[in-house]
Amino acid sequence: MGEHHSLREIVVSGRECGGCTACCKTLRIAELKKFAGVLCQHCTEGAGCQIYDDRPSVCRGYNCGWKRLQFLGDEWRPDRCGILIGLVEKGEGIPAGFPPAGLKFDIMDSPRVLNWYPLVGLISREIERGMPVFLGIPTPVGYERRMVFLNHLLADAVKSHDRTLVVKGLKAVYERALSEATKEKTTFD
Repeated sequence: MGEHHSLREIVVSGRECGGCTACCKTLRIAELKKFAGVLCQHCTEGAGCQIYDDRPSVCRGYNCGWKRLQFLGDEWRPDRCGILIGLVEKGEGIPAGFPPAGLKFDIMDSPRVLNWYPLVGLISREIERGMPVFLGIPTPVGYERRMVFLNHLLADAVKSHDRTLVVKGLKAVYERALSEATKEKTTFD
């Protein structure tokens, strides 16, 4: 797949957001005091940003993994698969001994996507390669999304090459993170 550090520098030719507004809902945008899980006040679902030319720099610089990773097909567009792939870099929770960039798979709404074969396969391959992999878990509005480092938690399941064990592990991580869903309130400093 290549190194993840190049994800900031490229966008796959022809990949347009179209009607996808997943990032406008899923992510917290401090500059706009927008909570995670709430559609941005400047976004029209299915149509996009109404302040596109004047949007904050954090929005200007953001492109999801689907727009940046050539090997992902159209089925990976976030509004189609229910997963928003993002880049995690050094200083954002990657443990020592791992490469300085990895992937985060933000579950947008339903944990049913944890059964999706392409997701399970990609997470397993990245863990096998030693790349940092995180699962992002939705929380109630006003709380920070939970982000769980998967490599250590799923190592045995991935080594077994048993898809059922990997799915079981992902579901356990998801449920554990949900139990901590109200652990950290969102603040805008």
